Amino acid sequence: MFSFISGVLVGFFVALPVGAVAMICINRSLQFGEKSGYYSGLGAAAADMFYGFIAIYGLTAVSGQLLENQPVLHLAGGLCIIFIGVKMMSKKKFSSEENIPVDHETNIKDFVTTFIVTLSNPMTLIAFIAALSNIHSLFDEINFIKSTVIVSGIFCGSLLWWFILVNLALRFKKYISDTYIHRINIGSGFIISCFGLYLILTIKTV
Repeated sequence: MFSFISGVLVGFFVALPVGAVAMICINRSLQFGEKSGYYSGLGAAAADMFYGFIAIYGLTAVSGQLLENQPVLHLAGGLCIIFIGVKMMSKKKFSSEENIPVDHETNIKDFVTTFIVTLSNPMTLIAFIAALSNIHSLFDEINFIKSTVIVSGIFCGSLLWWFILVNLALRFKKYISDTYIHRINIGSGFIISCFGLYLILTIKTV
């Protein structure tokens, strides 16, 4: 259960940044309805799960004892997460007029589009590696079963965020603006930075 919850938290936080994929989900939800938004979010969550799969199984292939004895690796992961958060907070306003594909033909194509767009962002993989390298230290033993549970949690956590985003977009559509999106990025960037700082402060040196 703890493995699954850990995966949910990682998936949720990694999905938080509001960029091109989020704008696709928001715009499709407003223009074509909630089902289009849900399928778009599902595609993004599937891509997050794919990157999470690569990250967690790549780390599992490394000795768990080796990871636990490498505080430098945990420090690097925490700093990486802080960097991502700071970058989100300092990013200029994301313009809704940028060239973002918001076409809609079928729900399957909505899924495929966001899946590909999410995979095209290598920072997603870096974020997963940074977060999951620290999760290893929370377990006495990390194995393929726990890794599979964590990956399932990542998918659910990411999907939860996209579900929330679509519903927020539909509920507050008349208030959505570039400034509003920018404020969301600042807030989520601050939360992610605090998470990275927490990981650094809890590094075991012995």
